[in-house]
Amino acid sequence: DEISSYDYSVFEDQTFFRPYNGSVERAVDYEISRGCIYACSYCVETIIQDYYGFNEINKGVIKNAKGYLRNKSAKRVIDELKELHTKYGITLVRCQDTNFLTIDKKMLAELAILMDDSNLNIKLYIETRPEGINSYNLQQLKKLKVDGVGMGIEVSDEDFRKGSLNRFASQIKIINAFKSLRSEGIKRTAYNIIGLPDQTEKMIKDSISFNTLIDPDNITVAFYSP
Repeated sequence: DEISSYDYSVFEDQTFFRPYNGSVERAVDYEISRGCIYACSYCVETIIQDYYGFNEINKGVIKNAKGYLRNKSAKRVIDELKELHTKYGITLVRCQDTNFLTIDKKMLAELAILMDDSNLNIKLYIETRPEGINSYNLQQLKKLKVDGVGMGIEVSDEDFRKGSLNRFASQIKIINAFKSLRSEGIKRTAYNIIGLPDQTEKMIKDSISFNTLIDPDNITVAFYSP
């Protein structure tokens, strides 16, 4: 909260126009928090974690993660979102938090109440992981005006995800997470990676089939380059 707000006035007005699910919205990128509790082997976050001394990992999660995460207060966030809407006409906020649902739960609960009670005509797009999708968090996302959620599948092969990527969400957990978001009317984007070391052609085909199974609203594919 001690850091000043972003100065969006430095951008030309045209930069606020972005395509989103078949329409054009006035949108910005925005951070509520920084840091991630997870240590995916391919992610730059692991370099930052190591720099700050958070390099002990258990099943893909860093030890003493609370000491690594930081976030703005709920009041600061709602004030900034209101200013973005009134001053720049922003209707879509793409949250650049590494993992939205590992933000401090008390803070998110407070922000959910403030967002739900506001008449703010704004929606959020967030990124998180299947592990965080449960009945409580789904209701929080609705109150927070979350319109879309992006989640990493990366590769559908569970053994490869665990052994090479340090990701431990099961197939069933991923399937249920996408299904639960759909039931609440929240749009879903699946993130995938092609070209990882030791990733076979069969794994790529299986990942395509898995995306067909979970049937996301959008699919994003990153092509790995060593």
